[in-house]
Amino acid sequence: MRSLDIEGPNLVFADQDRDVLTRHESLRSARTITLWVGTGLAEQLMLVWVVALLRRLEVDAGKCRVVQFSLDRKHEVVAVGVLDPSRFEEHPQPTGLDESAVQEAMAAWKAVKAPEPDGLLAFLADRQHSLPFLHRALSSLLHHYPDLSTGVNAWEYQLLRYVRDEGPKATRAIGYTMGHDMDFPEWMADSYLFQRLHRLGNSALSKPLLTLSGDTKQMRGTEVRLTRHGEAILAGTGNAVEWNGIDDWVGGVHLDLRNGRVWFHRDETLVPGIT
Repeated sequence: MRSLDIEGPNLVFADQDRDVLTRHESLRSARTITLWVGTGLAEQLMLVWVVALLRRLEVDAGKCRVVQFSLDRKHEVVAVGVLDPSRFEEHPQPTGLDESAVQEAMAAWKAVKAPEPDGLLAFLADRQHSLPFLHRALSSLLHHYPDLSTGVNAWEYQLLRYVRDEGPKATRAIGYTMGHDMDFPEWMADSYLFQRLHRLGNSALSKPLLTLSGDTKQMRGTEVRLTRHGEAILAGTGNAVEWNGIDDWVGGVHLDLRNGRVWFHRDETLVPGIT
């Protein structure tokens, strides 16, 4: 098994002899295309992206076989990368994608990349499913929208919580957030969470929620502490979007308060506007 260091300064995708984007002729000539996926958002998104890519390349998506992991003993397999290598020998039987599954994948991809969230909400409201874990996984995207009460998304709220409880080392706050007990199937990369700490502590904000100190370019060198505004968010007495605005992306949706494009997460749905 090979891997790529996406932060490596010398990485050029065109030089990768097995990269799907630069060697897509292999997809056309393959008799079958096998995807190994867990239940989580990232891997279910990969599944629908591959189907959309095959359609774009005019490759028969019916070639796809999906090895769908769900449980490893008593634990949900959110991502196959956490499995012990021995578990791959006992993998579930691959299943094909029939036309209804292909259509569901295409509908999901269209909803995810749309510039408005209505398509995603419509997809999540549909109870007819051919792909067993896709609907639940995509519901995780709702948690990337700011909460109606606090104005921060679910990951940002957990970061604030663990900065308070486990800080000041950024690595501890990030590590505890990665091991979250939130009830949706998504594991987040430490690089994303480190970037979110910087967003929350940006000194250009009207009311930063955090202060960062030390070698703030390196995760291990960064210390982070709540400001009084961050404490107010955790106490439920402030809203970060009201204070600082928002300029963020969730899939194809650009959240931009300056242009009146804000949707908030409330009660497992999204509502437009500012509180």
